[in-house]
Amino acid sequence: MDGDEFEPILGSLQKKKPWEVDFKVYDPHDLLVKQEAIVDRLQSPLALSRETTTLLLRCCFWKEESLLESFLLDRDGTLAKVGLPEHPPRPKFEAGDESFMCEICYCDGADETYLALWCGHRFCRDCYRAYVSGKVHEGESWRIRCPAVKCRTLLGLEPARFILADDKAMLNRYEENLTRSFVNDLPTFSWCPAPNCEYAIECQVPRSTWETTIPTVHCRCGKAFCFSCKHDDHIPAPCSLVSMWMQKCKDDSETSNWIKANTKECVKCKSTIEKNGGCNHMVCRECHHEFCWVCMGPWAEHGQSYYNCNRFDEDSSKNARDSVSKSRAMLERYLHYFTRYNNHEQSAKLARRLLAATEKNMDQIQRDHTLSWIEVQFLSEAVDVLSLCRSTLKWSYVLGYYMKSGNQKTIFENNQSDLEMATELLNELVENPITEDGPSIEEFKRMVIDKSTYVKTRWETILADITAGLQENRWQFESE
Repeated sequence: MDGDEFEPILGSLQKKKPWEVDFKVYDPHDLLVKQEAIVDRLQSPLALSRETTTLLLRCCFWKEESLLESFLLDRDGTLAKVGLPEHPPRPKFEAGDESFMCEICYCDGADETYLALWCGHRFCRDCYRAYVSGKVHEGESWRIRCPAVKCRTLLGLEPARFILADDKAMLNRYEENLTRSFVNDLPTFSWCPAPNCEYAIECQVPRSTWETTIPTVHCRCGKAFCFSCKHDDHIPAPCSLVSMWMQKCKDDSETSNWIKANTKECVKCKSTIEKNGGCNHMVCRECHHEFCWVCMGPWAEHGQSYYNCNRFDEDSSKNARDSVSKSRAMLERYLHYFTRYNNHEQSAKLARRLLAATEKNMDQIQRDHTLSWIEVQFLSEAVDVLSLCRSTLKWSYVLGYYMKSGNQKTIFENNQSDLEMATELLNELVENPITEDGPSIEEFKRMVIDKSTYVKTRWETILADITAGLQENRWQFESE
């Protein structure tokens, strides 16, 4: 892939969606190629050695135009930043003489070998190796300077490699530090936060737009995260709201622990019920009462024409304030949003379990109906859609919590409700096993595909609307 091209969004060549951003994923080799390309562009106009050009770029944090401008205005001053001549000599160890004395260990005489930089400070081979190795172990790379006290001369890349040539492990670590420094010094680059991931990602979305266009990027390792705050994908909630929400959840840890209880009682017979699937349509095994896991209300009231589970009842909250303290009313409001936020988080985790169960189900369908693996992919694709929707719904409740009431919030909640209801119906459809007295495999496949398509359409609708709303400053947000 060309270093100047950006990663097609989600690996697709389709038109970019309003909430998607351009990005490119780099492996370690790609990063080296990127660095070399930048040095190639600057070396000729600067008319300097590759070593000096590279160090100047690193000192300027790889800002090419800034380096060219400062170099043209003050050539000598710019070179003084790195303490390097225009064309530094190749490093080599020299044999000591009667005048030599290492300034670290104070060894002297002709039996010693030493290295001296262009600043003139001389140190023996062993001390230089120990000094550079120690700096590399601390994570340093190009910023290593001459060991002499108060000397500002940079060691340079080639001398460092020359000193570490006999220690391959330390030399490799030095090269890794150089690459890490390259990524860390560029504001448009970031390491993937997944454990042990070696990939870096470039995203050139301006910082000024990060509150209206959440810069979600997708690493090749499968990790999706926000390029701005490095948190897991939190579309559609802006980073500032996510930060406040996470802090609030942390502060209300006792409440969170209570909310996260694994069981609830049936509102009719009080039997203990454990949720073991992602669907919120619950049926009590004892009395067969059907209810919603989130609000505990009768499931019959959650039909297409009457689905208000996602909406906080302001009138109810006002009545509560008349009878209890304001703090209690605020807690009830928080619990409303946190319960739904947490429910979708748990349902997303259950969806991953559902994927494993779905793969077994797909194997069974293949054997029972002589279908190919491709022909049963509709189930896996449906679970992928569910995972997307659960994540979006989860973070939409953070948006709703801080959003001020008004007509625009009502429209937002209508879209949220539509997606939530469609997601629940798809979840219930996918979780139900295929039985002999149920629909045929062809009919079941059509139902799943149709419902998945509809749910994904609703998902795209709400994300497009929220993105537009944030960019148009359609909503007002408050800290509490």
